[in-house]
Amino acid sequence: MKTGERIERARKAAKVTQRQLAERIGKTKSAIANYESGYRDPNGQTIAAIADALDVTVQSLEDRHLDSVQDVLEVLFQMEEQGFGIEPVRIGSAVAIAVDPSAPHAPKLEMALEKWAEQREAMKSGTLPEYEYAIWRGSFGIEEDD
Repeated sequence: MKTGERIERARKAAKVTQRQLAERIGKTKSAIANYESGYRDPNGQTIAAIADALDVTVQSLEDRHLDSVQDVLEVLFQMEEQGFGIEPVRIGSAVAIAVDPSAPHAPKLEMALEKWAEQREAMKSGTLPEYEYAIWRGSFGIEEDD
């Protein structure tokens, strides 16, 4: 998902209009529309201002360029190398991704994955509206101290 699409999703999840967002960050409504449509790319300072205005993380707005399986594998390999304990495991005839609990960053990752599972289950069961799930995803990790 591109940065503009992420901005639009976060803005709508926060129930903020393009005009309101523009006013909050000192831009025009057309600038926000151009960012969301992909006609213009906001610079780092603007992305930070948008994230702050919508109370989401900068990372939740940035395009991660995960356009292929190779891109996703590179992220997983990086997580493995940096001590998050990500590893492939066989479960019957399927392959899943697991977390090695002895890895240095595994405890925090496991807690984050548990929260994610809880939020997804609540959304799928209908007890958490989809827009609130989107808000949670966008704000996840704001208070993280790492």
